[in-house]
Amino acid sequence: MDAERQRILGFFLEEVQEHLQTLEAGLTDLVDTCRHPDVLQELFRAAHSIKGGAAMLGLGEIQQQAHRLEDHMRQLQASPNPTPEEAEDLIARVDVLGRLLQDCLLYTSPSPRD
Repeated sequence: MDAERQRILGFFLEEVQEHLQTLEAGLTDLVDTCRHPDVLQELFRAAHSIKGGAAMLGLGEIQQQAHRLEDHMRQLQASPNPTPEEAEDLIARVDVLGRLLQDCLLYTSPSPRD
């Protein structure tokens, strides 16, 4: 991987950590979050930003997971009455996204030279 792409990927991964924290915080009490359209919009934007950055970098699996998460957020905006199962599904999706990003970080980290 060339140095410029590595630098851009580093910025993306750093930004994504903030987005994941936003998502995790908002999903902790999803019922309460759904009472606040501005917070729900913030969660949607976090998923959307991850999706866009992943698309720009060609990280297809991360892009797909973020897109699914974004779709769920859109559904919640339209009907903000989540079931416990929906809340669990969203948390699981954020966990999967976090693992994919962690794998990406491990895969793209420069290896030590002998």
